Formats: sequence, C-alpha cells, structure tokens
Amino acid sequence: MARTSEQFYNELGFEGMSKLKTEERTNKELAYLKGLLRSGQHILDLGCGYGRYTIPLAEMGYEIDGIDLTPSLVSKARGIAKEHNLNINFTIGDMRSLPFASESYDVIISMWNTFSELYELVDQIRAIEEMLRVLRNKGVAIIEVRNHRTSGVDQNYKIEGIDGMPSFRHTKKSLKDLMTNLKIRNYKVFVDVFGGRNRLFLQFWKGS
Repeated sequence: MARTSEQFYNELGFEGMSKLKTEERTNKELAYLKGLLRSGQHILDLGCGYGRYTIPLAEMGYEIDGIDLTPSLVSKARGIAKEHNLNINFTIGDMRSLPFASESYDVIISMWNTFSELYELVDQIRAIEEMLRVLRNKGVAIIEVRNHRTSGVDQNYKIEGIDGMPSFRHTKKSLKDLMTNLKIRNYKVFVDVFGGRNRLFLQFWKGS
C-alpha cells in the first residue's frame, strides 16, 4: 500500500519541512503572492502545513484561513499563530472534501506542490470541484506545482532521506487536460519564476 501524505508529513515533521525553504526564498515567494492578492479578499491557504505562508500573510493584514491534512502541522501552525497574537482559523481537512460552506472564499492558494500529491485523476477532479464549490462568484484558485517535461505518477523519491508518497508529475498539457475534463474555460496555465525557480501555475476562475 502506498504511503499517504499524512504519514509522510508526520515523519518529516515541522523541523524537516522548515529546512526545505530558506527565509530568502520564502520572502520571494510571499512577494509574488502579494502581487496576486488584494486586501479585502477572504483567502484559503489549501495545504497550509505549519502556516509558512498563512501566518506572514495574516501579519500583512490579509484575511486568511489555513487547512491541512496533517494534524501535527496544523497544531504547530496554531501554536505559531498564537505566539504572534494572530487569530487565524486553521482546520484539519482534506482538499477532496473541504469542510467549508459553499461560496466562502474569494481566493484559494495551493502552493508547494501540494496539488501533485493527488496522483489519481479522480482525486484531482474532486479537489478542483471542491475548490469551485467554496469559491465565490468570480473567485480564483491559484495552484503551484513542479514543472515537468512528461506527466505521470512518480512512485520513488526521498525528501530529507524519508521515503515520499506517490505524486503526479504535472505538465502544461496535463493541467490543460484536467481543465478540459472538468469543462472549465476560464483558466490559464503558465510557467513563472517563483522563489527563484521556474514553477508551473494553474489559475482558474469561478463563473463566466
């Protein structure tokens, strides 16, 4: 049986995750996100982990919530937010079945290759459908993943010496095919520099 994301992140933990990103790279990524976000929007950080984006964006004045599958990381995020005197709603949950009312958010961000952990097409479809459900009309979802030359399931890799869970190697074509499958017309797929690296982005909008 394949390892799950929760099993992997429980083993990697906060210490292991925090080693993967330098402060300089995080600041560059936050600057990029600020260029996409506006004040007054209600934002959901989908796959928030320990709040690496959620907490600093809240400190900047954005109204933002976080959700993640791994209880230990959500607990860490809540603890850091408390230390910073921030009132952020952090929730344990699965992007394939979001525990939020329909039309709750203006923007959803799903960064750090989180979406690629859904390696089955049926799960990718369910997650996109859930994002559309909880987005308000004209709301936008922003997904960032690694940029691959060929698409398919990656079964074998390690992070910090720990066996990873299966993930899906996305390409521009695989993301466009996903949008076609879902009959979503209002989207764009592009590669951009994010935190000093070329990354693959999918943005899609709810409504016409």
